[in-house]
Amino acid sequence: MAFSTGRGVSLKCKPYTSMKRICRLSRAVCSCLALSLLLVWLAGSATPTVNGADRIILRNLKIITDKTVTSFDEDGVRLNTTQVLGWDEIEKAKIAPDQQAAFDAMLAELGDPLYRIHQRLSVGDYEGLLPHAEAIQGRFVSRTSDTAYTVLQALMWGRLAVGQREAALAPYLQCYDILRRRGKPEIRLPGERQMVFDARTALSPDLTAVWFDATAAKAEMPKVYEVIRGMKDRPEGVFIYYASLASTAGDDETAGKVLRAVKSTEPPISELRDIVAAQREILTGDSQNFATRHLSDNIATFSSDNLPLGLYWLGRQQVSSVDVGVQQLGLLHLLRVPAVYGDSQPELAGAALSLAMQKLVELKDVRGSVALRGELLAKYGSTYSAKQLNRQAAPKTQP
Repeated sequence: MAFSTGRGVSLKCKPYTSMKRICRLSRAVCSCLALSLLLVWLAGSATPTVNGADRIILRNLKIITDKTVTSFDEDGVRLNTTQVLGWDEIEKAKIAPDQQAAFDAMLAELGDPLYRIHQRLSVGDYEGLLPHAEAIQGRFVSRTSDTAYTVLQALMWGRLAVGQREAALAPYLQCYDILRRRGKPEIRLPGERQMVFDARTALSPDLTAVWFDATAAKAEMPKVYEVIRGMKDRPEGVFIYYASLASTAGDDETAGKVLRAVKSTEPPISELRDIVAAQREILTGDSQNFATRHLSDNIATFSSDNLPLGLYWLGRQQVSSVDVGVQQLGLLHLLRVPAVYGDSQPELAGAALSLAMQKLVELKDVRGSVALRGELLAKYGSTYSAKQLNRQAAPKTQP
């Protein structure tokens, strides 16, 4: 291939060589163009702030650049538009220099735990809530915000999920008090589960007034007392909870004093008062058994909400009798709890099965005790009673 220079001189080039030069030139041009586009994109992505506004990057990758932070505390970050951001929403932020260090410290402390709490609530991982809720609970004990409610509700459900019933009572009562103070029937949480309770009595089917660990009950009494003391117009359900907790802890004097403050003659409070009175007799070994006989005479009239708890305590007292017929009646009462109420009251069902199993072991009914043990571990393996059974069966390691 020949090209004329216009001056009588011609240049000859090989076609292949020319095409290579053209390709190199094209690549160079494309590279420059790509670099230019990249610089433009980077400049655009920087999104400069508007009129000195703060720069907040959210976890969902949204960037806020046209607003400023006016204040912040445990409950969230308030912007100049009245918008409030939760700490769980924020990845990082650049704000006024004199506030930056305090902001970063609070974000580091609260941001990830709150984010994890929201995640686990969304998927129903209640055991997974516990370490994150416990890490920051102290920040929200006296607060009434949505964030405080979320943390305390996560704490309650997390403790229930791992069998810490006694430690779940204080955060439950705090959640109840937050809703009552704010005049709300509920505060919506991520996921499908919401707290169920009776606003009039403060009783919740999620937390039946029965406790199994005397040491834990004793440790929780001061915490529960402080929550109740801070309430105004205390509903009688809180006295039921506290009296039953005190009785389990071995503080019968306090249990009796608190129970005398319960004046209602209407269910469910009147029924629960009778049950806790029987509990006191059973745990102290009171031989007169006035309250227990009263419970036995009236158990058939109890509401379905309180009947399983009444059957549990009545059965517990009866299986300790020296009368074989009374023992058998007690076993029937205990076994009725898992048979009828196992789905709605798994902890109580597990405890009733455990007591019945122990009695059959005493009676040398091997087949029956093995069957109840299998049912307890298979159907109620996550309950306190099943976990205690597993601990007892675990081989002891030599020191």
